[in-house]
Amino acid sequence: MKPEESLILIVDDTPANLRLLSHVLTKEGYEYIEASNGHEAIELAKKHEPDLILLDIMMPDISGFEVVKRIKANQLLEDTPVIFLSSLSDTEDKVQGFKYGGVDYITKPFQKEETLARIKTHLQIRSLQKQLNERIKILREREIELSRLNQKKDDLVRTVSHDIKNPLTGIIGLVKLMRDSDKITAEEQTQMLSVIEESGTNLLNLVREVLDRESKKIEPEELEYSTVSITELFERVVSMNKAKSVVKNVKLDYSVSPAGIKLEADQTKIEIAVNNLVSNALKFTPSGGEVAVHAIQNNGSLEIRVQDTGIGIPVKLQEDLFTNPNQPSRNGTNGEVGTGLGLDIVQLYVELHEGKIWVESELDKGTTFFISLPLEEKLA
Repeated sequence: MKPEESLILIVDDTPANLRLLSHVLTKEGYEYIEASNGHEAIELAKKHEPDLILLDIMMPDISGFEVVKRIKANQLLEDTPVIFLSSLSDTEDKVQGFKYGGVDYITKPFQKEETLARIKTHLQIRSLQKQLNERIKILREREIELSRLNQKKDDLVRTVSHDIKNPLTGIIGLVKLMRDSDKITAEEQTQMLSVIEESGTNLLNLVREVLDRESKKIEPEELEYSTVSITELFERVVSMNKAKSVVKNVKLDYSVSPAGIKLEADQTKIEIAVNNLVSNALKFTPSGGEVAVHAIQNNGSLEIRVQDTGIGIPVKLQEDLFTNPNQPSRNGTNGEVGTGLGLDIVQLYVELHEGKIWVESELDKGTTFFISLPLEEKLA
């Protein structure tokens, strides 16, 4: 730290001492301010935040020990080095000075070279401490940013992995069925190939949308509003999961009332949420069962229901179904392993739209997930 870049506060009730110290500092190029009593010193320290304080101990109003105690109580000044000035040379006084937060001790009468050497040393230490604190601050900010980016990456991986895995499982299942069965007619093969193509196309489109959002640096908590056709959204979700439903022999259908209803929403997030609920419903519905997605306009809101005739959810699991991302996942009715996007993310996406999500379930009879979203127009 260069002398002209430093500010030193001199505190002494003796004018001759102030003149002597100020003369020494001026010749060395230091900037300084003066205080002749403890109360003035405290106010000047708060106002100017000096780099170093030269503080007399014996003063008429309050002692130097009390002054440094009050100064150190201020968060902005707690690291400011204080060198005590006193004619006292008793060891006990020096110990007390260090106890109150002093970093050094200069005995009167002052020796110029000694005084300057101590001042330079502690200003250098102060400068290094500032640099260290700044680097620590930068590292902490980088750590926070890295943590945020890691969380964003994890959410993206969870989202994409879940939405890829379930449709791909169905597609692979259809391909195996076509390859291994000699009882499939040409017409059935054509239908299966159509399902595979449609599922793959819609899956690819959804992945592109998610990755496109990532390339735009859109945060997980941000919404990109557009006018969403609920019918078209349901068609894409059903198409992505059609292969899985065919392989598992589960009927998959949807309905929208009124048919042309539209919603101002973030299409990707709502589609991911609905797709998650549909794929989970298929996972927990045995062969011969049904999964249906319904949308109903109701008093200024849109209610989406994902119903299944599956195995149901135990009451104990329903209690923290949306709030515990680490809740152990059950295997599906065909042994499907539970991995991918959690219901905590689905709830986040719904609540970002100022909506609500809840569940009703009965063991061995089925489950219905409800999503309620406001229909009022949003600004893009």
